[in-house]
Amino acid sequence: MIPWTMAFDPMKRLRGSPSFYGVVAALLLVVFVAAALFFARAIRVEKQEHLAQNDAIARSVAASIEAREQGYLNVLRSYAGRFRFRESIKRRDRMEALTHLRQLHQSFPDVDRVFLADPAGTVWASEPESPENDGQSYAFRDWYRGVSRSWQPYMSEIYETAHERKPAVALAMPIRDVDGQVIGIITSVQNLDTLRTWLAPIQIPGGDLFVVDRKGQLVFHRTRAGADHLADYVDIPVVRRLLEGHDGVAELENPVDGEVSLSASRWVPALGWGVVVHRSKNVVLQRTRTLILAAAAVAVVLAATLAGLGGLALRNERRAAAALATSNERLNLLHEIDLALIAGETPVTIAEAALPRLRDLLGVPRTIVNLFDLKAGAVEWLAAIGRRRFYHGPRVRYSLELAGDLAALRRGEPQVIDVQSLPPSPESDALLASDVRVYMVVPMIARGELIGSISFGGPTGVFPPEQISIAKDVAAQLAIALEQARLLERVTRQAEELEQRVEERTRELRATNDQLQQEIAERRRAEEDADRANRAKSEFLSRMSHELRTPLNGIIGFAQLLELEAQGDEQRESIEMILKSGRHLLDLINEILDIARIEAGKLALSLEPVLVNEVVAAALDMLRLEAASKRIDVVVTALEGYVLADRQRFQQVVLNLLSNAIKYNRAGGAVRVSSEVGAEQVRLSVGDTGRGIAPEMMSRLFTAFDRLGAEQTAIEGTGLGLVLSHHLVEAMGGTLSAQSTLGEGTTFTVGLRRVESPTVGIERASGREVDEVGLDGLRGTVLYIEDNLSNLRLLERILARRPGVTLLSAMQGSRGIELARDHQPDLIILDLHLPDLSGSDVLARLCTDPRTKQIPVVILSADATPGRVKRLLEQGARDYLTKPLDVRQVLTLVDDTLADVQA
Repeated sequence: MIPWTMAFDPMKRLRGSPSFYGVVAALLLVVFVAAALFFARAIRVEKQEHLAQNDAIARSVAASIEAREQGYLNVLRSYAGRFRFRESIKRRDRMEALTHLRQLHQSFPDVDRVFLADPAGTVWASEPESPENDGQSYAFRDWYRGVSRSWQPYMSEIYETAHERKPAVALAMPIRDVDGQVIGIITSVQNLDTLRTWLAPIQIPGGDLFVVDRKGQLVFHRTRAGADHLADYVDIPVVRRLLEGHDGVAELENPVDGEVSLSASRWVPALGWGVVVHRSKNVVLQRTRTLILAAAAVAVVLAATLAGLGGLALRNERRAAAALATSNERLNLLHEIDLALIAGETPVTIAEAALPRLRDLLGVPRTIVNLFDLKAGAVEWLAAIGRRRFYHGPRVRYSLELAGDLAALRRGEPQVIDVQSLPPSPESDALLASDVRVYMVVPMIARGELIGSISFGGPTGVFPPEQISIAKDVAAQLAIALEQARLLERVTRQAEELEQRVEERTRELRATNDQLQQEIAERRRAEEDADRANRAKSEFLSRMSHELRTPLNGIIGFAQLLELEAQGDEQRESIEMILKSGRHLLDLINEILDIARIEAGKLALSLEPVLVNEVVAAALDMLRLEAASKRIDVVVTALEGYVLADRQRFQQVVLNLLSNAIKYNRAGGAVRVSSEVGAEQVRLSVGDTGRGIAPEMMSRLFTAFDRLGAEQTAIEGTGLGLVLSHHLVEAMGGTLSAQSTLGEGTTFTVGLRRVESPTVGIERASGREVDEVGLDGLRGTVLYIEDNLSNLRLLERILARRPGVTLLSAMQGSRGIELARDHQPDLIILDLHLPDLSGSDVLARLCTDPRTKQIPVVILSADATPGRVKRLLEQGARDYLTKPLDVRQVLTLVDDTLADVQA
């Protein structure tokens, strides 16, 4: 049987023939060629699909960026159109302008900095404030060149900020007057890190996206951030194509990493930016290539299996083409929604513009956009589209319970609500009447806050994943647009309220100022009447000084010329007598004028801690030759301590006492100088060994022009030195006394208030204050108006113990007023004796100026008379400190004031 079967088996004969293998080989070849052609087509189709997806994503991202920046531009345009803002720019009113800039910066914290520049590019106001930039010209910056080219809004190229040294871009908007003339430029600076935070969550499977400016610099890249990477992508082909004006898709090799990418690029002309979406070709086609290898391996084993896999691949191709068409339709609709969002201005118009396209995209009969009032527990119906609408008034509100689980919504999780499970209510009845059995609530989240939802539903309650994904994308877009619109409405409303409050406050201030001006005028008239006598006396002394000095100048001058030409000793002696008499008369005039100034209260003193030893040493240096000529021995012992005095006037007193001790001493006598340091005073004594003063003459010691009989001797003098010294010491708050024994000599004693060394006071106070005050939280600015450099340095060393406190100083009253207006310090410390204005005048101007009247002013002066203290406190001073200053008291005052400001 078997041999027969084998003998007559036709298949065996066929398999053994060459034609059989040829047919099989031909079939296999056909299968391989067909498979190769098929998979080549599949690769092309998949590549085109990814290119189309990249292009759609690039379009969507470009539209979102344009919408976001258009929002910022709308806000800048709104501020540029404000009447008060424009007026403050025209007046160059920095304080008024800063009010608007702070409001803008607080409303949009994503903006790093906002500043104002004039049409020439000079910055004059910025928020946050940066005094170092005020007055600087930035005409060289790209933002100025761009906006001034056509005076249209302009987004700058990337540049490095001067403050943080970080890459940023500037959006510049010209500000025009009502006649269209450009009066300034408002510019917002956006740190690229902010844009990075916004774009980083966008995920591109198998690829990435980046944004470049008009020079090809990286505005955003997920991994390449910072100034070092700005130019990384300038020369890659897709960026070069984009900068040459070629939008679209392309398969290009990246020279940076050597990979071939499927790239899509879209240009945003309004910003001068380009968006590039790219995916690695190897990554996106890996699935298809793996399928080809597997199919080829199976085809080698079994051609039939290869054919089956080919059919499967064909079906996959058709499904991929269908998915591509659906994806393109979805992305096109999303792009249309983006354009509608850009065109909308209010929340209602934005929602109504997006709803028709959203309904078509979801394929549902009705869609609603809601806003949440979480505090009231209510949902506000904003806009809806469908076959029917239900509402109970112009602003329909219903319970937040209809939105589902709030905690899940805050996490971004959509909620599916079964209407039949809801408690009976007019809303649920209306839904059932509209044939809505189940609906979905998709949350809208902006800046991490749940602001509303998109709701849609129908009779079936089936929500495919594609439908949910579309709703989430649109909800994210709507959340951004609605939040920006709400912010714009809030800013506009706040601006109107602020303008109303400013007008009311201006009226109140005007009335108060009128009353104050009337009081000032009345007080000025009273002061003028009271000062008329003093002015008459001062004018008389000034006129007499001029009338005496003018001929005296001629006498001394011509006598000096005669001295140069004198021939004999007798003539030279006569001329020396003329010069000596003239100079004596000049000293007499100066001393009379000093006494008159003291009596009129016009002698300016600057009290400070003065080391007694230094003043005595300086005076002795000037008198050493005179003492040596009379063989008088000067003995100095135990000179210690600091006194509160005007250094120049104190030295004048000491010089007069030492000069008298030498002048009225006997030849070969001695002058003794010593000091005694007490609890309250330092007493400096100057004694001589002259003939002394008779007891009956001691009462006339400080009488002007009374020389106590010395005028009958050859000793020169005017009788004014001791009188002037007595007045000067009393003006410095001290005493001058004398003790004399006839035939033994006279001792004069100066008593002045004792003070600590400035260095010791600071060191002691710092040790106490560091433990008592929390320094880390103290921040503020102190302005010190003082013409004495030593006092300025002393307060500077004191405030060095407060690292957070900035010290500004002015040595003139007018300059101090300017600094107070420009810098708005938290505290002003004011001296009373200034070279250009009196301290009371400076205080009056600070208290009447609306820009500075709220700043606390503390008087720091050596004049502690009760009448003056009371008058200045009534005038508006916060406190009155006396010199020598108490370091601990000053630190406590600064700490309390800054703590009140921060609270």
